[in-house]
Amino acid sequence: MSTNQSNSVIGKLAIFGTSGFAYEVADVAVSMDIEKIILLTNEKDFDNVDERFEVLHESEVSNLVEQGYQFAMGIGEPELREKVFNKFNDLEYPNLIHKNASLGYGQRELINKSQGNVITAGVAMTNNIQLGNFCIFNLLSTVGHDCIIEDFVSVMPSVNISGNVKLEKGAYLGVGATILQGQLDDKLTIGEGTVVGAASLVRKSVPSYKIVVGSPAKILKDISK
Repeated sequence: MSTNQSNSVIGKLAIFGTSGFAYEVADVAVSMDIEKIILLTNEKDFDNVDERFEVLHESEVSNLVEQGYQFAMGIGEPELREKVFNKFNDLEYPNLIHKNASLGYGQRELINKSQGNVITAGVAMTNNIQLGNFCIFNLLSTVGHDCIIEDFVSVMPSVNISGNVKLEKGAYLGVGATILQGQLDDKLTIGEGTVVGAASLVRKSVPSYKIVVGSPAKILKDISK
């Protein structure tokens, strides 16, 4: 899925989703001076224009491609994001990086090897972070050095991820969660599909498909695959 992106200017952007997070993605696009922004819905009955952005049905995707649109995911849930990608996997998904995000030396070049990531205002990433595709990093979240973040990970506002952490595919970190430091050759790992509850403190690796909560975080229950 990975693709090496250039730094070409984005002129037109269509965002899958019409929820609150879709508008946050639109905020990132506005900060990047993208001139034309629309939202896409799969609902049959909808208002095609709101006060801010035009809304179209996703059946218009092929027409938008012909008009030179690129695309983004305005969907917070990892599984839904992956579902939309599987349906529309041949589109061009640039990385969206808010102008007020902070990236360490060389990090933008690493991000450009992936696609479809959304990095919102106030996010801080240090360096040597390996980033997958279609991840979201919400307001004021931080990512430390030498982390590995796989596809479709969701990082909510004010999450702090220390260095040498691995987030496997579809992991979801709730608001204000903290993931403590791992080791370069033994990274603290949050397993595939695992959910870390809001304000939780994770001190050790967590298996796949678990919900963990608390400080220190403990397994609350399993998640059905």
